Amino acid sequence: MKKYSRRKNGRKHFLIKCCSCVLLCGLLCGMSACKKKEQTGNDAAPTGAVTREGFDKANPELVAKHAKEYAEQIAVSVGDMKITMDTAMFFIYTMEVQGNSYASFYQTQYGEDYWAMPYDEDGRLTRDVFKEDTMDMLIQYAVMQDCAVKKGIELTEDEKKACTAFVEELKSVLSAEETERGGFTTEGLQRVCEFMMLAEKYYTEMTEDLGITKEAVQETINKDEYKEYETEYLYLATTYYDEEYNICEESDKVKESCWAQMWDYYLQVTEGADFKELAEREEELVYNTRTFLEKGDGAEEEFRKMALRLEEGEVGGPVQTEYGVYLIRMLDDECTKSYDAAVEAEYELQCSDAFAAAYKVLLDEYKVEVNDAVWDEIVFGATVSILE
Repeated sequence: MKKYSRRKNGRKHFLIKCCSCVLLCGLLCGMSACKKKEQTGNDAAPTGAVTREGFDKANPELVAKHAKEYAEQIAVSVGDMKITMDTAMFFIYTMEVQGNSYASFYQTQYGEDYWAMPYDEDGRLTRDVFKEDTMDMLIQYAVMQDCAVKKGIELTEDEKKACTAFVEELKSVLSAEETERGGFTTEGLQRVCEFMMLAEKYYTEMTEDLGITKEAVQETINKDEYKEYETEYLYLATTYYDEEYNICEESDKVKESCWAQMWDYYLQVTEGADFKELAEREEELVYNTRTFLEKGDGAEEEFRKMALRLEEGEVGGPVQTEYGVYLIRMLDDECTKSYDAAVEAEYELQCSDAFAAAYKVLLDEYKVEVNDAVWDEIVFGATVSILE
């Protein structure tokens, strides 16, 4: 057993973020979405259908064998808690799925093994960092779960049912080989999901007690700096890309034709025509929406000037920019999307910083020992997940 080293670096923010329901809920849904995208044609499952073909086709004897082996192997001791490899395998799998999304890209684009790529000057590889993060995450969840038990926090029946739903979602994306490698059983997956949800329930209560509120965060962000406008527009291009992807202007004749066409569309809109319906009927006409800040990028100057003159619901144009001709409708002249996003980002950052400080105090109360004999054998990249 090796005593756990409390490293201090930026990765802690990532791990803390995982503690806030992202790993359990968002990641499981993300894995489902990724795998369902790969299904095409007659092989695709109907919308809303749950397919457990891969999970159900796993060799039950092999699954049981691995499940028993992992349950007997301690990955890490956190205080009096023994986190065994059957729990760790789920964490390994979810982290590998995240990494595989990058691995596929790097393999396709650059012909490189993402997992074996150097990560830093210390000589660590990408798989080493994922492995360290996974262990840190296991320890965090163990501490949170232990605190929840000591405080008498329990899962409600509805929360247990939510875990069951997550397990069914996970089973729908697990292949037979992944099920066998991980020793995943329905009961085992239910147990680890309930372990995680209880930890996250304590995390929620803990962060609420830290005194960080969105109302307080809002007072620190100047809303005027995020004054934003949401528009929809019709567009006819007066530029094109040549074979070397250089942007080129169309002839004056084409520009004049586009200008005249857009005036015709403007008249149709004033008589009640819908922007989207017009674009669906006219092959060259593009429909889209655009949101831009009053002070900042996001729209050509001519587009911006026209839009800022419009009241909500009003149509303006045509207007010629360096790229084409636009017809613009103001959808929302008090849009708060960027402001809300800025508040949310700052709120999460403050929660993360406050939690990091509080968690450090908690962690110091626990003796943490990693079982090197077991953990050193894990090689990230293909321990459980299958890179397709």
